Amino acid sequence: MKQKLVVLSGVLGLIALFIGYTIAADDAFSVLEQLEKNYVGLEKPGLDTLIAKAKCSLSPQADVMVYWAKGKGVKTKVEGNGPESMMAKQMVDGFVKLTGLGMKKTSEQYNFTKDNVKTTSESATLKDGTKVTQLTIVPKEEKEAKKFEFSKIIMMVDTKEWVIRQSKITTKEGEAIVDFEYKDGLIAKMSMTSLGTTAMITNTYSTVDKFTVPANTEMSMAGKNIPDNMKKITISYSDVQVNAKIPDEIFAEPKSGDVPKPAENAPQLFQQAQQAMQKGDMETAKLKLKQIVTYYPDDPMAKPAEMMLKQLPK
Repeated sequence: MKQKLVVLSGVLGLIALFIGYTIAADDAFSVLEQLEKNYVGLEKPGLDTLIAKAKCSLSPQADVMVYWAKGKGVKTKVEGNGPESMMAKQMVDGFVKLTGLGMKKTSEQYNFTKDNVKTTSESATLKDGTKVTQLTIVPKEEKEAKKFEFSKIIMMVDTKEWVIRQSKITTKEGEAIVDFEYKDGLIAKMSMTSLGTTAMITNTYSTVDKFTVPANTEMSMAGKNIPDNMKKITISYSDVQVNAKIPDEIFAEPKSGDVPKPAENAPQLFQQAQQAMQKGDMETAKLKLKQIVTYYPDDPMAKPAEMMLKQLPK
C-alpha cells in the first residue's frame, strides 16, 4: 500500500509540474505556455515568504515545517527519520505544491524539444459538455520516457478559464486519471483513479494578512487492501506566517566539497549506485551515494544511501 502512496505522490508531482509548464510557444506548446501564465496558485503579488507547520495523519507526532520563498521554492523539514515521518514529509511536499507554492516549471526539470517529444492538439468535449483542447505529449524514444518518468500525458485544457479539467498520465506503473475542480482560481478538489485505487483530494484555504494560504487537505482512498490509517489522510496547516524572515540556512546550498551536483533525482541515483555495485564499480557507487547524501539529505533515499556508504570500502 505504501508503494501506491508513493506512486500517487509521484503523479501529483507530475501534475504540479505540468500545471506550471512553460516552453516556447509553438503548436500545442502555446496552450501550455498560456496555462503557466494563468495558474499562479497562491503566489500572488506582495507575497514573498510563507512559513507554516503541517501535521499529517500518517505521522501525527511529527511536525513538518514548510518554508516557501519567492524565487527559491519550497523546503520542508521534519523531525525524526523514521519511515512514517519521511512519508508525512513526502505527502506534504506533494500537496503544498498543488496549492501553487514552489511549483517547478517543467522547463526547469525537463528539456522538451520537438526532437524528444511528440505533441498533438485537438478539440474535445468533456462528459459535462465543457469544450476543451486535448493535448497529448509522448516521448519519442524509450530513453526519453525513462528520463521524463511518463510514457504519455493527455491533458484536457479549458481554454476559456485556462485551467486543466482532466489529465491522464501513463507511467511504468500504470495509468492515472485525474479530474479537477477549482474555486477562486485555486485547485479545490481532485478525483484520481490509479492502480485500482480511487482517491478524492479536497483543499481548503484560509486568509492571513489578506493573503490566501493553505489550511487543510483531505484525501479519501478506496480500493483493495487499504489499511485503516490510509483510508483517510489529512494534512492541516497552523502557525502560518507570511512575509516573515526565513533563516538563511533553510535555503543554503549544501556543502558539496568534491561531490559534483547531479542532474538525477535521489531514486535515480540510488538505482545507479546499485547497478554500479553489481558491476563491481565501487567508485561510481560511492559517488552516486555521496550525491544523494549531499544534495538530497531530506529524501527517503538519504538514510539507506548513508548506511550503504558506511559498508563500502574506503
